[in-house]
Amino acid sequence: MQIILEKNHSINKFRKIFSMFMNDKLALISIIFLLCMVFLAIFGPSLISESYTKMNLRLRNLEPFSFDHHFMYFFGADALGRSMIARLILATQNTMFIAGSAVILSMTLGGILGLISGYYGGRTGNLIMRMADIIMSFPSLLLAVIVLYMFDPGLLNLVIVLAFTRMPIYMRTARAEVLEIRERLFVSAAISMGASNLRIIFKHIAPLTIPTLITIATLDFAFVMLGESALSFLGVGIQPPEVTWGLMVAQGRNYLQIAWWLAFFPGLIIMLVALSLNLLSSWLRIVFRNVVSQFWIICLRNILCPSSAKSHSNPIHAHVVFVC
Repeated sequence: MQIILEKNHSINKFRKIFSMFMNDKLALISIIFLLCMVFLAIFGPSLISESYTKMNLRLRNLEPFSFDHHFMYFFGADALGRSMIARLILATQNTMFIAGSAVILSMTLGGILGLISGYYGGRTGNLIMRMADIIMSFPSLLLAVIVLYMFDPGLLNLVIVLAFTRMPIYMRTARAEVLEIRERLFVSAAISMGASNLRIIFKHIAPLTIPTLITIATLDFAFVMLGESALSFLGVGIQPPEVTWGLMVAQGRNYLQIAWWLAFFPGLIIMLVALSLNLLSSWLRIVFRNVVSQFWIICLRNILCPSSAKSHSNPIHAHVVFVC
């Protein structure tokens, strides 16, 4: 009976989230577009083989929307006669990989440091926060330019620099969340039962901070992607023969009067991806807000009626039962 109730609860929760998703047309369009970008990033380069490096000087600066050549040249060709579609697909993989890796790394490290700072406080918390203040005191783009100019502007260095400059956001957010969560009853109950600090941080507190961090990461993905594009545009990002959207814009700026499509299409994709991520972030904020409100309703119900709490077994309900 308990398994059936738990299954019905999960199904109802999924249906509610799905209905919220279907009612928000902008979020629906955004997630479909982003899924297409992810599909191209994963499987696109294997589908186009070596088309992105194949040169055809007879097709230099070929105008787009022409059916006289192969469909790979529908968006035109660059100054060396290479297909714009093939190069956009390869740039999608590189840009998504760099931005995704930087966001995951910064969210993981920044979130862990924020959890430690918020829970322990004292000198440890102040030291971590002062480190975040030092990082934020420097303009992130200027700091990245200096570091990449001094070292090799390779893929690994670019990911590390972008992740390092975005860490303070997650450190501050996680710390603010922990400062409020650690005062709740289930944390006091876990301490009184002898749970270790690491268990309290990563098992009881961290799961409640993840929704906020994911929402910020969705929005931060757009900032990191724009930062990578800016660095590539300035010439300190990914170097040829590799290509990103920012590098394509940089290479096409010298041909704006005679071949506008060289910079227009990668710039358009950058704008659409950033807009889609902003819309998705707004939708996730609404969804997670409803999840949190449901959590407090369940808390109140189980405190007033402890016997009903035994029919639930997920981690949030376990916290409520623990308090009761």
